[in-house]
Amino acid sequence: MKEIRQILKQVAGLAHGEKAVLATVVDLKGSGYRLPGARMLIKSNGEATGTVSGGCLEADVMERAQRVLATGVAEVFTYDTTADENSVFGLNMGCRGVMRILMEAVGADSDNIAAIRSVYRKREAVCGAVVIRSEIDSLPIGARISYGETVAELPSLVDDLRTFAESRSNYESATYQVANSFVELAFERISPPVQLYIFGAGVDAVPLSEVAHGLGWEVNVCDHRSAFLTEERFPKCDALVGLDREVAPKWDVDDLTAFVLMNHNYDRDKALLPGALRSKAFYAGALGPKRRTEQMMSELGVPFTEDELSRLRAPAGLDIGGETPEAIAVSVVAEILSVLKNRNGGPLRDRQAPIYDRK
Repeated sequence: MKEIRQILKQVAGLAHGEKAVLATVVDLKGSGYRLPGARMLIKSNGEATGTVSGGCLEADVMERAQRVLATGVAEVFTYDTTADENSVFGLNMGCRGVMRILMEAVGADSDNIAAIRSVYRKREAVCGAVVIRSEIDSLPIGARISYGETVAELPSLVDDLRTFAESRSNYESATYQVANSFVELAFERISPPVQLYIFGAGVDAVPLSEVAHGLGWEVNVCDHRSAFLTEERFPKCDALVGLDREVAPKWDVDDLTAFVLMNHNYDRDKALLPGALRSKAFYAGALGPKRRTEQMMSELGVPFTEDELSRLRAPAGLDIGGETPEAIAVSVVAEILSVLKNRNGGPLRDRQAPIYDRK
C-alpha cells in the first residue's frame, strides 16, 4: 500500500503530456519475492518508485521501460527464475518462479491511475481486468475492462468478473478462446489501505502512528486534548481528530478499519470501547492488562454479539516481549496484520504451508 500512495504522488507531479512507465506484476507461478499487484513507476529520467522483486529484476525492468516510453505500446515481459544459478535471472535469487510484468505508459490523467486514486479517495475497492496476452487486434495488451463492462468478443466476462469480485480474491488470470484465437486477462481487486484510529495522543501513540504510516496505512490520531494533537508531534499522520470529552462518538467506518485504545485513562477507554466494538472495524485493541479490559466489559453491562467480541484484542499486540513504546508499536501493528491476513502470528519457520496464501 505504501508504494501505491507514493506512485500516485509521483504521477500527480508529472507535467502535462509527460509520461512514465507503470510496471505491475500480473502473474506469478512458483516462488517470488513480490506477488501479483506489486507496482513500480519509472520516470523518463530513470527515477523509480516501488519494487516488483527483491531487487534482482529492477535494473532490467528500468531498461525495458525506456522502450515502452519510446513506443507508448504496453508490453508484458516474462522473467523465468526457475533456471540454473548461472542464468541471467537465476543468480542466487533464492526465489524460483515465473513472473510476468505488464509495463504501460501512464500520465497524470490516465484512466487506470484515476481508478486507483478513486479507491483511496472513496475507500471503495474496484475490480477490473487487463489484457496480458492476446491474438485479437481489438483487445491489445494493456487494454482494460472495468467491472460490469461488456465486451462483444467475451460474452462471459461480465459474469466472470462478478464471480471474481464476490470471491474476495486479489488476483487471478483467465484465458478465453475466441474463434481460432485467444486472449488472456488478469483480474485484479484494488482495495483501500487499512485505516487505523489511535485513541489517545500520548507519547506511545507517536511510534505507533509512524510504524503504521510506514506500511501505507491511513493513520488517524484521536484525543480530546487539543494540545496533544499537533502536526509537530504527529508529522506522519493523515488526520488529527478532536473528540468531545463528554460524548463518545459513533464510528461510521468500513471493515478495513482498526481501532487501538491507548488513552491510559480508564474512563476514556471504557467510554470509547462500545463504539469500537459495534462498528464495522475488524480489529479493536486495548492496551493494558487483561484484567483492566475485563473490568471495563463487566462495568459496561451491555450485551455484545459474538462477532463484536471476536474483534476485541486485549491486551493489544503479539507476545514479542516488547517493553518500549517503539517495540509495543511493532507488536500491535504485527497483530493487526495477523488478524487482517487470518494468521496466528507465529514463527514462519513453524509454518508448513507456503509463506503467501494463494487462491
